[in-house]
Amino acid sequence: MNWETIWRDHWKEIYLYIYNRTHNKEEAEDLTQETFMKAIKSEGRYKDQDVTVIALLKTIARNLIIDRWRNTQKRPVTTTIEQQNIVESVEKSPEELLTEKEEIRYALSLLNEDQQQIITHRILQGYSIKKTAEILGKTESFIKVNQFRAIEFIRNHIKKENRRAL
Repeated sequence: MNWETIWRDHWKEIYLYIYNRTHNKEEAEDLTQETFMKAIKSEGRYKDQDVTVIALLKTIARNLIIDRWRNTQKRPVTTTIEQQNIVESVEKSPEELLTEKEEIRYALSLLNEDQQQIITHRILQGYSIKKTAEILGKTESFIKVNQFRAIEFIRNHIKKENRRAL
């Protein structure tokens, strides 16, 4: 494998994949570099298997994100009583979270097919606008407009459902 070519072709996609999950630029850069280093070190292990480079990189990236998250969860966090009260009031019960997920799933099912695919590729899979446009054979502006409309529709649908529940 030519890692220089792989780096050039896939760095941005892996970086965005990680950034969309960490929401931290520096951490995404570190984990992207670490992802490629681990892939290079483990190159021999996957030669016989039918694994694409991007699948390997995303698997390594996902595992690094999980490891980083676990390590940060083990550190003791100091909070004041006021901060703790705020956190407790913001936290949602499992029932509330389940209801929200069901509402979002239902709202997604109401979108047209293009919007469903755009949300799946952009938000759930973490693809860039450009990559999503390539996959779906649409223009980048089409992706942007329909992503915006889909998110607005979902947001309004959930607001309407919440008003009905009151």
